[in-house]
Amino acid sequence: MANPFKTLINFTSEQLADNLYVLKSERSNTNVGVFIGQEYIVLIDPVVGKANNSVLVSAIQAFSDKPIKYVINTHSHPDHNGANAFYIERGATIILHTNLAADNQTAFQADYSLDLGNETINLFSFVSHSKDDVIIQFVNSNVIFMGDTYMHNIYPHAYVGGSAGLYRVIDKTLTMTDDDSKIITAHGSFVTTKPEFLNFQKNAKAWYQRINQLKDEMTIEEIAMDEKLIAISKSFRDLSMPNLKQRLIRTIHTERAILNGL
Repeated sequence: MANPFKTLINFTSEQLADNLYVLKSERSNTNVGVFIGQEYIVLIDPVVGKANNSVLVSAIQAFSDKPIKYVINTHSHPDHNGANAFYIERGATIILHTNLAADNQTAFQADYSLDLGNETINLFSFVSHSKDDVIIQFVNSNVIFMGDTYMHNIYPHAYVGGSAGLYRVIDKTLTMTDDDSKIITAHGSFVTTKPEFLNFQKNAKAWYQRINQLKDEMTIEEIAMDEKLIAISKSFRDLSMPNLKQRLIRTIHTERAILNGL
């Protein structure tokens, strides 16, 4: 099937596999997954702006009469779960990592799998960017959606799990990928390859190691001026340098809290 979203106004999109697509609207920078199963449709983080929620549903219904059965949240921040109520009203079940399930939700605490007939979807829970991150593997399509645990154009955002949490995410992802895998970030460009992801791993480790070397010896202002750290930060592409001081404050706070068992 050709990409049916290609001509959709106010959206950009890319076909990842025969029945799997990623898209975003002009009203939202969140990358949204759409999978067409044998009987059901699965959406990932379908936050496209309130005015475009119905537009997306209409676009899906124009080429498939299958119901939107599941919505998977990569984590609980509103730019990823903000459309849940809209889809619950239309009969969808939300799948998320949480200890407190509500109506119309399937909650899991470790791993979870969906058999869609033409695809197996594996979900893995982590504490990294948030307390409830979910990594989503489409086994047959060889595609992984990572939410905000991996941002290709900025330094790490592991503000709950810290460096240790991020490393666990990276290690797990690498066990599931090969040179043909497509790794989908939550924001920015749709697709990253394994070599690009390995480069992120290298830079992330260097970034955290430098911060942890300096955090007990220098002030935030001094760390933000460290030439070695600035050089590492620039390796994460264009969005890395703005608000560096603010990002350092959050990062150091998390690293210290985890070290102290808080």
